[in-house]
Amino acid sequence: MAALEKYSFPKSWKKARIIPIDKPGKERSDEVNKFRPISLLDSGGKVLEKLLINRINHHAYYQGHMNENQFGFRPQKSTVDAAMAIKAFVQESLDAGEVMAFISLEVQGAFDASWWPGVLRELRESKCPKNLYTLTMSYFTQRTAVLSTNSLRTEKAISRGCPQGSCCGPL
Repeated sequence: MAALEKYSFPKSWKKARIIPIDKPGKERSDEVNKFRPISLLDSGGKVLEKLLINRINHHAYYQGHMNENQFGFRPQKSTVDAAMAIKAFVQESLDAGEVMAFISLEVQGAFDASWWPGVLRELRESKCPKNLYTLTMSYFTQRTAVLSTNSLRTEKAISRGCPQGSCCGPL
């Protein structure tokens, strides 16, 4: 694949076509956040994203950069594993007569707020291979999103976040 040889993500694969989908229970709302924006991406771009993310994940696992307590977006781990780990921790604490508190945090808009310079810094600090770093940097440049409705078409340059529907989102 030429993109892998040149460490360059083709510009034509960086355009997301946004389809707004009503969130359940908010169909009659006038609020702009009633929509979940799904990004339709070029198939070739999704294949290259998948190759890129697989190679970065391989690097991260091989170098020991993944925390064992991270259950989301990891192969062979699931929410059931997370629940079982919490259950075991709680049981050990109860058996030891300890007092515990459980705090849950929901980060709203995490994918939308992903800061690209921070992602690149983490890749650089983790000694990510240059070809993967360069391809990721290319992935982040010149991205656009297009929203079309019956009466409107707008295109905007994107400088942060990850498209809903992208293979790279969880990274």
